[in-house]
Amino acid sequence: MSRTEVEEIAQEVKEIALSICKDVELMICGSYRRGKQTCGDVDLLLIRPDEVCSKELLTSILVKLRTNGFISDDLTPLESNGNHHKYMGLCKLPGEGRKHRRLDIFVVTEREKAPALMHYTGSALFNRSIRLLASRKSMSLSEHSLSADIFRKGAEKCNEGRRIETPTEESIFKLLGLEYRPPEERDH
Repeated sequence: MSRTEVEEIAQEVKEIALSICKDVELMICGSYRRGKQTCGDVDLLLIRPDEVCSKELLTSILVKLRTNGFISDDLTPLESNGNHHKYMGLCKLPGEGRKHRRLDIFVVTEREKAPALMHYTGSALFNRSIRLLASRKSMSLSEHSLSADIFRKGAEKCNEGRRIETPTEESIFKLLGLEYRPPEERDH
């Protein structure tokens, strides 16, 4: 799909999200953020301030998107407790001749923003490479955090280490001893 269509889908989700929590931030990730001209799906990252938005933010958004007919199918089951952080499904913009599109929504807190933004931007090869580098430096990088002082026995982590604050993607690169690479340079 075109970048314009990705933007239209993101705008639909953003309007609903802001109607529920005025302080939520939405970022388009995946191949769109890496600058690709066409995208296979839409990856959206919602950043919610802990003290402002409910942990049930995603559930509330999905209810509204289903009610207005935007979400057509769920690809992942939703937990009954309402505390969701990830959604995968299909959506369809209103209008004649519109196609169903794959939509992934991820919700993180402000503290998780930088590692989540890096992870959900990808590419998959970039993510594997940077996580391997982190492990070689006795660190662990996930979509939630960068941790240091990790002890491993072979490939198995024996402890969780200590979380390092990472306010920006740039800070993650610096902590790993790398020059910053913008999203459009993360395909390989």
